[in-house]
Amino acid sequence: MLGYMRPTSTDLRRRVVRARQEGWSLGRIAEHYRLPKSTVQHVVDHFRSTGGLEPHPQNAGRKPAFDAAALRRLEQDVLAHPDATLEELRRRSGKQVSLVALHHTLRNKLGFTRKKSLYVRANSGGRT
Repeated sequence: MLGYMRPTSTDLRRRVVRARQEGWSLGRIAEHYRLPKSTVQHVVDHFRSTGGLEPHPQNAGRKPAFDAAALRRLEQDVLAHPDATLEELRRRSGKQVSLVALHHTLRNKLGFTRKKSLYVRANSGGRT
């Protein structure tokens, strides 16, 4: 089963680069340190291009389409036009996002829900 692999330790990266600088072949390094040859190649290439041994930062996922300022503008737009459709809100926001993404932003980030034809704040009170 393929799963998440931890980055190669900095110490091991250092040893791989040192071995390569001493003239070891990629295959010999891979065999000696029990690493895939592609990992050895990646470490060597990374060191050659950046001069560093630290691994690339892990991808934190897609960046949000709406930053803090855009969220404030969207919130003000919804408060000013609670009967606006998602399409109208998207057009006025100037963002090229899907209607689903806009809906999730309204619901999850700003706390709006659709009631009949109006956007209203979700009820924050708990049920008893």
